[in-house]
Amino acid sequence: MPDLGFALDGLYACGWWPGDGDRCLQYTDGRWYPDESMVLESFAELDTFADIRKPTSSIAVEVVWRSPRRGRQSVLGRSREEALILAFTNLYLEIHTCSGDWLSKP
Repeated sequence: MPDLGFALDGLYACGWWPGDGDRCLQYTDGRWYPDESMVLESFAELDTFADIRKPTSSIAVEVVWRSPRRGRQSVLGRSREEALILAFTNLYLEIHTCSGDWLSKP
């Protein structure tokens, strides 16, 4: 299972970069990443709910969501923060690699 540093590698590799108005935290190596409220708001802006689960029989945290284009998706992380960054990375990739027609709101 990856760690937060690995999750940040994926986030930056997909092309995300913090903007001036982004609410971010700073990792020990100096990289910035979105805080939990920013991640959850990003899902909400697309009318998608990110369900954060911590199974009692596991040390992992799971984030589950549904997108119109890809259906049900989930990621596992060792911490809530890591799982949210992995989910945010997937959401970011979907927005920036798909045609974007489902992102248009009436």
